[in-house]
Amino acid sequence: MNSLMVTVVALAAAAGGAAPPADDGVEVAGQAAGGVTVPSAPGAWGGERTGREPTLSDRVADYQLRAVLDPVKHTIDGTERLTWRNRGAVAVGSLYLHLYLNAFESKGSTFFTEMARLDPSRAGAKVEKGEWGAIELRAVVQGGKPVPWRFVHPDGGPATDHTVVRLDLPEPVAPGGRTVLDLRFLDRLPRVIARTGWFGRFHLVGQWYPKVGVLELPGERGATRPRWNCHEFHLDSEFYADFGSYRLEVVAPAGFTVAASGLPDGAPRAGPEGVVHRFRADDVHDVAFTAWDGFAPPLAATWRGPGSPEVRVQVLFPPEYAAQGREALQATVDALGFFSRTLFPYPYAAVTCVIPPFNAREAGGMEYETFFTSMASSSFPLDAAGFTRYVTVHEFGHGYFMGLIASNEFEEPFLDEGLNELWDVRMLEGERLALSPPAPLRLLGLALPAFGYLDRERLSGLTRFPADALAQSAWNRWSRGTYASIYPRSVLAFRDLEREVGAGPFARGMSLYARRWRFRHPSTADLEAALVDGGADPARVRRFFAEQVYGVAQPDDRLERLDSAEVLPVAGLVERDGKRVERDAKAIAREVDERRRAWRAAHGAPAAGKPGPFPWLTVVAARRLGALDLPHQLVVTFEDGSTREAAWPAGERWGRWSFEAPVPARSAELDPGAPWATDLARLDDGRTRKPAPAAARRWGADAWAWLQLLFATAEAL
Repeated sequence: MNSLMVTVVALAAAAGGAAPPADDGVEVAGQAAGGVTVPSAPGAWGGERTGREPTLSDRVADYQLRAVLDPVKHTIDGTERLTWRNRGAVAVGSLYLHLYLNAFESKGSTFFTEMARLDPSRAGAKVEKGEWGAIELRAVVQGGKPVPWRFVHPDGGPATDHTVVRLDLPEPVAPGGRTVLDLRFLDRLPRVIARTGWFGRFHLVGQWYPKVGVLELPGERGATRPRWNCHEFHLDSEFYADFGSYRLEVVAPAGFTVAASGLPDGAPRAGPEGVVHRFRADDVHDVAFTAWDGFAPPLAATWRGPGSPEVRVQVLFPPEYAAQGREALQATVDALGFFSRTLFPYPYAAVTCVIPPFNAREAGGMEYETFFTSMASSSFPLDAAGFTRYVTVHEFGHGYFMGLIASNEFEEPFLDEGLNELWDVRMLEGERLALSPPAPLRLLGLALPAFGYLDRERLSGLTRFPADALAQSAWNRWSRGTYASIYPRSVLAFRDLEREVGAGPFARGMSLYARRWRFRHPSTADLEAALVDGGADPARVRRFFAEQVYGVAQPDDRLERLDSAEVLPVAGLVERDGKRVERDAKAIAREVDERRRAWRAAHGAPAAGKPGPFPWLTVVAARRLGALDLPHQLVVTFEDGSTREAAWPAGERWGRWSFEAPVPARSAELDPGAPWATDLARLDDGRTRKPAPAAARRWGADAWAWLQLLFATAEAL
């Protein structure tokens, strides 16, 4: 155990483990927190931002940060001046801070205990000696007085987790008042495991400073009385914070390229500890930076759009990823246009994209307002054509759904991850993602088909009997897989909602949600309310949220039967010449034969797909296997090319339809050309009357060809 870990653990022991409740009466949200079902009050978070206010956001937490980076020891000597405003109506005697880096201090953190229970890290990386990370809180002062503090565990995590600390203030903060805290801390950055850290001399520095939690007031995200929202750093949860203003100073050795959230605040200058780089970022709720002496010269562009300032775009990348750097630059510019048009204009004057080097890939795919990391790779399957473009669009999009529409990623992650993925797919619809097989297979001539982004979501987003609702918290889930399913399930479910309520009402509702809640903190219920207020049918929206957002219902509808038979005379008593006579089997056979001979004499022999002497009765039957009922349109195609349609309304657990026509049916299909995205199995949504073996023959021929190639290669060796 290194000295920094010893210090942290000793402080925890001195604090006696979990802290008793603060004496100011303000509660702390705990492990059970999740999807909110009650809409926030209209005045929540200061009310809707009109654009006429002096600042873009209602700034609550302002930071002055200084970071001196040692790229050899991978440490940051940091200072922080935090100015925090009490928005509430009661005095606050304790503040809660995140110490996110302590997630990486030992296998005893909440992060690592959940990893051991649920899954390895994203890259399966093992932490070797010298690769742990931590943050040591060295001093906290309020008005010249030292502030006592202790580790707490709002979610009931292990006593060895040190990611949340409570400060008991010498001077409580009065309602509407402010306090200023001065902090000193030392970061030991981890070898990149997830989201932050180093590899060699590359550093991506995120979640690196003590960060105050969010005080939620009655009427905000379901709160009925003041409460702190400051969760432990879970394996799959991310972040939630108040808006504010940041002034950041980064000191790094000469020769290092440094980029950060916001805009540079003057030119870099030499100092006794290294080169000083200053940045400013206003109306954001987090800042991060990167420092490396291996970046290629950055790529830059300028974007202009209605309602936005002139935006400076830059991309930093390793020299070997020059092509992906150009791809990321174009993707960022394209995303600026799409998100600005469909949600609201981008309000910041800068955005920076960073592509980490290959061995720091776990630092890729991370987002902050005005600053994000993309990914590039030269190995299967991440060397897919379009991969860097997709990741760039996705991480930029987080700047809207995580950043500007600052939902709580701890408790309601689908409001960011899921809705952002939905908007990414809308932007990239029509584009294709092409996987390139590993080199040995390419030499054998193997090529993989390109596929659309919505197809990709279906491949990963459909599962029978999902364990967790979309609106559940990030940590209260059956597995990491059910957390990962947030992305595609949100896309598919909301695509179906759009189809139900109409593209116009859906687009208006999403735009209203984005504009109403920008620079605030919406909940699941606030999204539901915005869709209704945007003009979507209230009953359909409420049913959708109850069943597919707060619940786990899924559709799975199947065509069970398609039969066609000639309508021949039937046995029994029939009326003939005013009398009832009995028609038996012999009489039927004689009548059928006579009518067939008469038809041939008049029309010739009946041909396939042409009418004959008798009509045909087609029977189609379908039933629902899933818990969710969706309306369908049945289309039956007959051998002469004609079609007949029938509605299968929602609420009917099965359907049976009969059609009389001159010819038999060729096929029947539910919703041809417009299937429901969440339907678990589309292959059983259609049937043909006769077997259609062409596909099976093609697959069999391909398999036999590959088997022959394999045998030939083995023999040649």
